[in-house]
Amino acid sequence: MARQRQDYVDALGWVTQLMTAVQATQFSDRTPCEEFDVRSLLGHLIGTAHRGLATARGIPTRDIPHVVTDIPDAELASTYTALSASAHQAWSHLAAADMVVAPWGPCTAQEAARGFTVETITHGWDLAVAIGQPSDAPNGIADRCLSYAASIIPNRLRGVMYDGPVLSAEAVSTTEQLAHLLGHKRQQNR
Repeated sequence: MARQRQDYVDALGWVTQLMTAVQATQFSDRTPCEEFDVRSLLGHLIGTAHRGLATARGIPTRDIPHVVTDIPDAELASTYTALSASAHQAWSHLAAADMVVAPWGPCTAQEAARGFTVETITHGWDLAVAIGQPSDAPNGIADRCLSYAASIIPNRLRGVMYDGPVLSAEAVSTTEQLAHLLGHKRQQNR
């Protein structure tokens, strides 16, 4: 669990850095995740961080919005930074086999941390591509995510929470491969 917990913390840290790099003029820019522009993607990442924190604390996640919209633009990065620090603290008390209730149902803390890491890295890639920042996740996180991501995304969520995998003949980074697995791809005009 220590490695997985660190991967999740590192994923949150990477997205924190990306959020602080967003310029106000980029909020309406498109992202590889077609349902989001940059502003709504930031709101989704904040919602995901809230769900990760609530899961670690044993709080139901059903009332946490998919996209948080009530935070002023100037406070998005600082809000995410504070959530990341709280999540780090909350997850530090869990062992791999501890049972939690994630947004997708009961599972071990290890499985929940994996799910949140995959989601955070994939949407971090979306954000990095959208704002023109380096899009490779740090510290080999995407490599480890790829080793288990397919097993934590049930087919019943394809077409609901995740699109079908993107098939690409291009050589792409491991982080982009992970994004492709979850149905995310670069826009043609990028």
